[in-house]
Amino acid sequence: MKRYILIICAATVCVFIYSCGSKHQFTVNGSVDGTELNGKMVYMHDLYDNPETPLDSAVVTDGKFSFKGTVEEPKNVIIEAPDNPFLVRIILEPGTIVINGDSIGGTPLNDKLLAYNKKHNIDDIMDAMDEYYPMYYNAPNATARAEAEHVLDSLDSIGYARLLEADWDLYNGNKDNILGLIAMEEIAQMGQFTYNELDSIVKTASPRVANSEPVQKRLAQLTAIEATSAGKHYTDIQGVDGKLSDLIDGKLALVDFYASWCGPCRNEIKDNLVPLWKKYQKKGLVIVGLNVWERGDAEARKAAHEKVIKDLNITYPQLVDSTRTATDTYGVNGIPQIMLIDKDGTILARDLRGPAIEEAIINALGK
Repeated sequence: MKRYILIICAATVCVFIYSCGSKHQFTVNGSVDGTELNGKMVYMHDLYDNPETPLDSAVVTDGKFSFKGTVEEPKNVIIEAPDNPFLVRIILEPGTIVINGDSIGGTPLNDKLLAYNKKHNIDDIMDAMDEYYPMYYNAPNATARAEAEHVLDSLDSIGYARLLEADWDLYNGNKDNILGLIAMEEIAQMGQFTYNELDSIVKTASPRVANSEPVQKRLAQLTAIEATSAGKHYTDIQGVDGKLSDLIDGKLALVDFYASWCGPCRNEIKDNLVPLWKKYQKKGLVIVGLNVWERGDAEARKAAHEKVIKDLNITYPQLVDSTRTATDTYGVNGIPQIMLIDKDGTILARDLRGPAIEEAIINALGK
């Protein structure tokens, strides 16, 4: 009798363990278009935890692949094939997840993610912008370029508004799960917030959202933007050959954050900064090109900087960001970033582009 009870107890434990394990089991059944991936590996990466190291791998056979395992909490993962455009994001959660090309579903969070992906799609906007990029880059003059840029900016605004609407819908319906985290990380990066506006949202969010690295980085960036906004004293920057203060103290200064590979940066230099330097140099204006975000090692960055100076016939002073932290100091997340600084070091304006640059200079010189 005693032995019988022990056997029953052991069986009960086995059933309990099995049921707990099955509760967390997942299967990912995927299919890919074409035959080019047959016999090759696809890899699963956790985007939040050690993304460089694959969670798992699978061989594609007859256009299909499969992953199986257990997961304690839903994970934000991608499945990709090296040297191939195939890439899909899923939420790894218990159940059977189905991937068919770029379509996903089969589990609650992945069904929601699929609906979000459809709302989040701006392919039509990107196609329209593709028609105007050649007009922008190949414009015969500054006026034509400005017209193309205006259209591109309008399309860009429409696209961003659509993306943010999809993100807010996803966040508001999923504040208590990983989809809410994914949505808020994008909202934080894309949204036009002040620090206080984003901070007030974060304070009401779940701890996982509030402590997210991208969200915290965005808050730090907004802090830097407010510390270097119009009306504040500029913050000095250490360059390869000196400091920003060496070049601008006591002068009305136009400072241009740029990189050699940035097309809009090059066009601002060619269309506006070089002509403005010639026009206002003797009237008390100094222009400083602040080279940031150059690619490659120190030697490659130096070569790229020297080439852009020559190609665009830049003769105004230059500063190369030696610590690669200038954009963090000013909260810059896109270039060109052009700002005007008064003789006493007060920042008069940021985010200047096109005709607004000369308007700001004229106003400052006329004070």
